[in-house]
Amino acid sequence: MKMTSAILLALVVFANIAQAAPRYTGIGCNDDGTKCIAGKPSKRVLKWSKKGTVDELGQKCEKFLANIEARKKVIAKSRNVELKYENFVYSWSRDLEANGQAKIICEVELHSETDVKFESKIVKKFYWVCENEDSAGICKNYFSACEKSRDQQLKDPSVLDATIYTGATILQGPLCEIATVRFK
Repeated sequence: MKMTSAILLALVVFANIAQAAPRYTGIGCNDDGTKCIAGKPSKRVLKWSKKGTVDELGQKCEKFLANIEARKKVIAKSRNVELKYENFVYSWSRDLEANGQAKIICEVELHSETDVKFESKIVKKFYWVCENEDSAGICKNYFSACEKSRDQQLKDPSVLDATIYTGATILQGPLCEIATVRFK
């Protein structure tokens, strides 16, 4: 616990020292990339979120940030990348685990340096997703397939992080999307 608190403190201190990437670039944009007359996204700022259990992400998302930092260090061995964390927020979801505890939602803004941009994309979609084999309704896929696909994406050393986004549509039923973020 002391180690994760030290890592979290170091991230916050480092975040205050390094200058954040601007959100937008273009005509009339200030240094923060706000208040633009005509600007476009810089692709150097990404709002990243992940929902999971306390065991996966930490009581206050310390494991979430530590995992991103650890993967960044692996990527930094092959190329020079800097990463700054801003606007960190965590909250509890309405989804409950088997033990009755709510899942946690972690959100952070990732800022990269000048010549490195983020590439975030949906790499896989599953339709008609049910929680498990005992679920009622039309089931074409199960949530375990979503988790397996996310874990497969995390095996790629160039991926900074991967997450599962859930939703639903009338024609496609409950769905899950596997999203990844990597440096361009």
